Amino acid sequence: MTKGEINLVLKRRIKNGDEFNHLIEKPKGQKVKLKAGDTFYSVAMMKVWVETFYKQVAKLSQILKGKTIQQTCDKIHYFLYYDIQYQADGVTQNLRSPANSWFNRREGIDCKSYSIFASSVLMNLGIKHYIRQIKQPNFNPRQYTHVYVVVPFDQESGKLDKGHCIIDGTLQSNKEPNYTDKKDVFMNQKLPHVGLNCPRPRKGLKGASGKTKKRSAPKKNSNTSRNRFPF
Repeated sequence: MTKGEINLVLKRRIKNGDEFNHLIEKPKGQKVKLKAGDTFYSVAMMKVWVETFYKQVAKLSQILKGKTIQQTCDKIHYFLYYDIQYQADGVTQNLRSPANSWFNRREGIDCKSYSIFASSVLMNLGIKHYIRQIKQPNFNPRQYTHVYVVVPFDQESGKLDKGHCIIDGTLQSNKEPNYTDKKDVFMNQKLPHVGLNCPRPRKGLKGASGKTKKRSAPKKNSNTSRNRFPF
């Protein structure tokens, strides 16, 4: 299939989505030229992009959190499919941060950027997962031509032998496609650590300056965003 044929098949009618704008950081207009490389390089850099930019969707991640792993995956998929258009990359492979994907949601993004977005949400939620690239039997079968996110139900070990769900923003069904070979890259949130010995002085204690605490701005109501999902 040509790029135009793929775009025609996977194009969908997306929602307005403006109610999510305040939950996603605005992109800063940065453009970084990366090295030329194969699909393994693409996935390696996807991992870097997730670990660098996942905080851009920290607020949105709480809206997409479900009661179970499966429901969380369903909500993320629903958001990606109905709020961000698909557009296949050409020769140049675009690795978009979540903020960039949202900014370009009406023009469209491809499977790599859908996966970066989904992985970023999962990183914020502390959910272990994999970025999986596959060879498809009916589409350039010798090449790795597709990528999506795999989430194990066994979150303690992160192993897949107890089942998993997927997040594939390109398809409405969100069912794992047939493949002849796969390569997985494990993604797990690495939190910063600080070693402490003596306690730090706390503000507001006796002897401290009597500065008043600034009132935080009222939070926007997120009920509209939460009620959007059918589950």
